Amino acid sequence: MKPEYVEITCKSAVNRVYGMPYLKWSLNPYGGCVHRCRFCFAVQYRVVADQGTQQDFGTRLFIKTNFVEVLARELRRPGLQGERITVGTATDPYQPVEGHYKLTRGSLELLREHANPIALLTKSPMIVRDGDLLAEIARIASAEVFFSITTVDLDLWHTLEPGTANPYKRLEVMRALRRQGVTAGVMMAPILPGITDSEASIERVAAAARDFEAATLSMAPLRLAPHVKEFYLGFIGDEYPDLLPRYQRAYPGSYAPPDYREKLHERVERIRARYGFGGPPERRQRPPKEPAIPRRGPQLALPL
Repeated sequence: MKPEYVEITCKSAVNRVYGMPYLKWSLNPYGGCVHRCRFCFAVQYRVVADQGTQQDFGTRLFIKTNFVEVLARELRRPGLQGERITVGTATDPYQPVEGHYKLTRGSLELLREHANPIALLTKSPMIVRDGDLLAEIARIASAEVFFSITTVDLDLWHTLEPGTANPYKRLEVMRALRRQGVTAGVMMAPILPGITDSEASIERVAAAARDFEAATLSMAPLRLAPHVKEFYLGFIGDEYPDLLPRYQRAYPGSYAPPDYREKLHERVERIRARYGFGGPPERRQRPPKEPAIPRRGPQLALPL
């Protein structure tokens, strides 16, 4: 289905984030996301803001046409001087329409002028267009880019993230940014119970992160917030009906059982250490020479 694009104006550009110690300020030039990831946590924000439903999150995109102008005013406030700002927390800042509107690039130009440290999360190779800006911000403040990689199984990728670029294309762009001096890494989040939580699945993502010169590797288990749960479990019922009863038992609330999370954390840390990402701050100093070779194979399951 072809996405519907709706131009709107915004009253504010910088959002204050509460309850997350490493995330204080965020920017989202767009609303909604055409990636259509089956597990997207940002669906919750869309529904709570009464901007649509879980189902139209991937087909109706809001474009905040005055975003750069509003941001320019806000960055002059003393309270934002030198503050770390995260770009893309409720949407991917590199939607396809970014090629036309350039709201993300305009925002980065302003953040560079004010020397604000930034973090940015994306699944889009389009970010390579702004490698020059990110490298400048990295030199005068700091710039961290996190590439969301849920799986490197090419069949599974298309099922889970039908609107996204091939994960290996994302990894190639990550490596290009690394070579421009940007701290770029892989974020495997969320890890999906029964789908991507096996030793083999996690290890393949870790190996790809290492082989494509990731500076960081972080991973997190699936959280099913209100509205996200209904959206995701509908997908599970359609594509993985045998797993649905297990999910319903395991997720009476937003989180998987503590014993599952503990075992998954142990597995993740063991694999991260094996591939050179163990311990804070999760940075690797010497990337290997050869890139990973795409492989396909079955996904094993950690019991819920």
